[in-house]
Amino acid sequence: GTEIFLARIPAAGKSDVDAAFTAAQNAHHKYWATLSGKDRGKYLYRIARLLQDRAREFAVAETMDGGKPIKESRDFDVPMAAAHFFYYAGWADKLEYALPGASYKSYGVVGQIIPWNFPLLMLAWKIAPALATGNCVVIKPAETTSITALKFAGILQEAELPPGVINIISGAGPTGQLIVNHPAAKKIAFTGSTEVGKSILRATAGTGKGLTLELGGKA
Repeated sequence: GTEIFLARIPAAGKSDVDAAFTAAQNAHHKYWATLSGKDRGKYLYRIARLLQDRAREFAVAETMDGGKPIKESRDFDVPMAAAHFFYYAGWADKLEYALPGASYKSYGVVGQIIPWNFPLLMLAWKIAPALATGNCVVIKPAETTSITALKFAGILQEAELPPGVINIISGAGPTGQLIVNHPAAKKIAFTGSTEVGKSILRATAGTGKGLTLELGGKA
């Protein structure tokens, strides 16, 4: 390795997490909950297009950050992340057809925590369906691979996504705990270790929060 300095990543504390959830709640109330599915889809489509346009830049950043071969980042991770936003852009105005006769509503604000191995893809897998179904997001990438998530914030600004719909905060385990335990988080979505998953299950038990866990992987 060259040991070239890449970035300095802040560790978000309680005030940062509180600010993120406040912004998400405000955005849900002011903009996102009142938008039609068709209009939500337009934003998702715009994000997908911008990610496609900047694919080379994101592939290089993903490889420098996580160490996977550039071929994987360029040919799989980044194109698939863009494809995921395209896919959910199409679903945003078709939810009543997917669930005929069912009544559904968004949670409001969803807290999301993702691991190191597919940083940009994990972000897409978490964010795109949450936005398509009318939720706002507070998401934390892994502390070891935060660069493409933070770069992704620039794409959201370019897409003119209403402020607060997606909030990206960086940090390690303590920051993740603040997200899980935050009273404004109506659902938690976590991908990572079984051990941490069990602790999240204990922390959310009896709180009424929704919970989605994807645990274990190859570890």
